[in-house]
Amino acid sequence: MALRFDLGPFDELHIGKCVLKNSHERALFIVEGDTPILRANYVLSPALAVSSLEKLYCCVQRMYLEEAHEELQGSYLALAAGSLKEDPTLYAELHAADQLIAARQYYKALKGLKKLTRQELFGVHKGASETYVPRFGGWKR
Repeated sequence: MALRFDLGPFDELHIGKCVLKNSHERALFIVEGDTPILRANYVLSPALAVSSLEKLYCCVQRMYLEEAHEELQGSYLALAAGSLKEDPTLYAELHAADQLIAARQYYKALKGLKKLTRQELFGVHKGASETYVPRFGGWKR
C-alpha cells in the first residue's frame, strides 16, 4: 500500500528505525511498501516519558517502529501492569490496546494510548536542527 505524505518545513517522519527530516521547504512524496511509519506528532520521546502509561506508549512505539514484539513483550507487560496500578480506571482502554497489540495492530493501539497521555508531550518542534545547512545559490559543478 502506498502512503502519501506532505511534510511542512522541518517536519519529521519516522520510518522504521530511521527519521526523515524535511528541510525548510514543503515536500510531497509517496512511500510504497509495508513498513512502520509514524508522523512526528505521534512520536513520544522516551526522555519525556514520566508515568508508566507514557513509558508504555514508548514501548509500544518501539514495538511498532522496530518490529520488536518478542524482545519488548516483558517490558510491555510490566509497564501495562504499572499503568493499571497507577490508574485502575484505565482498565477498559488498556485492555482494548492490549487486544490490538496481541493482533500486531500497533498503530491503532498507539492512537488509543495517545488519547490517554498528556498531549503536550507530542509537541512537534518546527525549527531547523543543529545539523541543518541551508542551500545557497544552488549546486555548482
